[in-house]
Formats: sequence, structure tokens, C-alpha cells
Amino acid sequence: MYTPPTLDVNMVKTTSVTELRDDLARVIKQASEGPVIVMSRSRPAAVLVDPNTFEALIENSETLADIVEGRVALATYLEDPAAARDAEEVFARLGY
Repeated sequence: MYTPPTLDVNMVKTTSVTELRDDLARVIKQASEGPVIVMSRSRPAAVLVDPNTFEALIENSETLADIVEGRVALATYLEDPAAARDAEEVFARLGY
């Protein structure tokens, strides 16, 4: 699993929509070095990141969702142990 480098807020680059349109190759190169915030009318409009960072963000988001789901399931079980299901029953319902 890819772990992106720690983000130093002072190192975040910004560019305008106009600069992005005029020099896309340069902005893409900047994104390979760290996030680039694209500004439109002095407001953040988008954030460009390299593909590895994007993939890591998605993976981390999915991992966090799994953790939350597991904690909810554990809380449900602790409130009512009868709510537990046998693993083989679950796998059978899932078609495994």
C-alpha cells in the first residue's frame, strides 16, 4: 500500500484556472511533487494530485469506512450478542 508523504501546508502550491489552461504540463508536473490547489476567482475550485496519492486517498477512505463498519458491528453485538451470525452462514449467503 502506497503511503503519501506527510503534507506540509506551507508547501502546497496554488495555480489559477487560467494558468492551468495555459500551462497544463507544468501544473501536472507540480502535482507530481504535491497537491496543487486550482483557484477560481480567489477560491479553491479543485485540487490536483498525482495518481498514487489519489489511489492512497481512496484506499485510506475505504479502510476508514471498514473500521467504522466494524465498530458499529461490535457495538451491535455488545448490545445484543444474539445478533451475531455464524461466519459460515454469512459466507453461504454471500455465495462463498
